[in-house]
Amino acid sequence: MKHAYPILVVLAAAWMTACTSQPAKTDTSAEVPPAKAAAAKDAARKAAARKEAAKAETVVRKEEAVEGEVVGKPASGSKFARLKTGLTLSQVEQLIGPPTKQWQHPTDKASIPFYFGPDRWVIQYSYRHEGVLTFNSGGEQLLTRIEVNKAE
Repeated sequence: MKHAYPILVVLAAAWMTACTSQPAKTDTSAEVPPAKAAAAKDAARKAAARKEAAKAETVVRKEEAVEGEVVGKPASGSKFARLKTGLTLSQVEQLIGPPTKQWQHPTDKASIPFYFGPDRWVIQYSYRHEGVLTFNSGGEQLLTRIEVNKAE
């Protein structure tokens, strides 16, 4: 009996909140006039078109946001003239073929504790009589630097 009063209070509070949280019933039997239905469909179609345009704009902005640098000017008609920063490693290999030499090494960010960004390691591809390409090693392995060097 000692705990009967607190239990009764908790049950009453639960019952009161359960009664107030139920949604009000609405009358769904009324038909929507055809003009309003057409307007609603048109509005939904416009909203979908806006979302699609926003998605396309986001993709364009993402491609523009790729940072990188080009050292030197590739000769027209050379392999490096077809490249731009932001391409993935597999796209580069499809465009200009496999490298003559390749290696990877850590950057200064690899020594930062609890840093897990994509630029802790880099992959470098060397092409004879063209130059060196640098990719970040984490994530999508994007081309971040094009160094044109004919003596390479």
